[in-house]
Amino acid sequence: MTRTLRHTFTIAIGAAAVGPWPRLGAQLVERPARVEVMVPASPIPAYLAGKRALVYELHITNLGAGPLRIMAIDVYRAGARPGAPAITSYRDTLLTQVLAGPAMRDGVSPARLEPEQRTVAFLWLTFPDTGSLPSALRHRLTFEILDTADVRRDGGTESVLDSILVQPSAVVTPLFRAPLRGGVWLAAGPSNGSDHRRSVTAIRGRAYLAQRFAIDWQKIGPNENTYHGDGRHNDDYWSYGEPVRSVTPGEVIAALDTVHENTPHEPLPRMPFANLSGNSVTVRIAGNRYVTYAHLRLGSVRVRVHEHVAAGQLLGLLGNSGQATAPHLHFQVTDGPSVLGAEGVPFRLTTFRHVGFGATYEPGAKHEDVLRRGEMPADDEIVRLP
Repeated sequence: MTRTLRHTFTIAIGAAAVGPWPRLGAQLVERPARVEVMVPASPIPAYLAGKRALVYELHITNLGAGPLRIMAIDVYRAGARPGAPAITSYRDTLLTQVLAGPAMRDGVSPARLEPEQRTVAFLWLTFPDTGSLPSALRHRLTFEILDTADVRRDGGTESVLDSILVQPSAVVTPLFRAPLRGGVWLAAGPSNGSDHRRSVTAIRGRAYLAQRFAIDWQKIGPNENTYHGDGRHNDDYWSYGEPVRSVTPGEVIAALDTVHENTPHEPLPRMPFANLSGNSVTVRIAGNRYVTYAHLRLGSVRVRVHEHVAAGQLLGLLGNSGQATAPHLHFQVTDGPSVLGAEGVPFRLTTFRHVGFGATYEPGAKHEDVLRRGEMPADDEIVRLP
């Protein structure tokens, strides 16, 4: 599958600009840009690769009559003294990499905002694993005014939104054992450019990102690959049929075991929206925390709705059902019971060993062996599970 507190929004229309001077040749207008900025979910600290990350999105909508171009996004500690350096600045290529429009046309820059158009800035701020995090973040957005009539009326070519504040959440990140046992696994985990990270879904009139911190798990076998043979059969995959276990106690609030499995790398059949996660189990583990285990093997689900499960209890077997092109376990934690209509939240695993990354993993070579505690596997990370 593709991915504060619940229903918390930050909305800003504009404030006085204080910060870097406009670009050479540009003239900053006094009137703020006619732009709405929304933050659907306050960031909860995530722990990855020995660091902490604040991961969140700015939904930016042009409410003016003319087109704009986003030129820069600067992020500061709220309350920092004037002239203090930004925590991070997004410009040029770096800016383009973090922007994505929900309905962008090929060849059109996501930095360009036509009237009534929205683009999303996917932000990922990294901090050391010790020390205090900012109590609040201030965002300054700089826009180029592309409509000549607006330039003439406002007397300038650039406009700024400043003092857009985002407060990191103090919610405790859940800690539990991995849903799989033993062996070496490839984790398609969180990163700022992953498919999960960019999977904004509109449900019930609101945009959600349930897969913000989702992980797709595939086992690496004795041949140091995820499959043997030609990879055209589910049984070719070392993951297929692996036991999937509950990571923590909770109550089953959804269980599906009627979805036929797919043939690896064949076109997916049409399926109803409710079947996208395939055979799956969702467990409520706290007041507003839910864990989903998706793409399970047909006929393997061992639990029923309202059943209370224990940590380590068998839920089903890893399979290839729903929106999946090869056997894997899709695992995510959200703040609501819907698989897609909720916000994805981070979690931590008690322990695993870092072995390397898929992009540089060479069969037969000597691999890394680094103990990780209380972290999430990162995208493309290869880990050994206890």
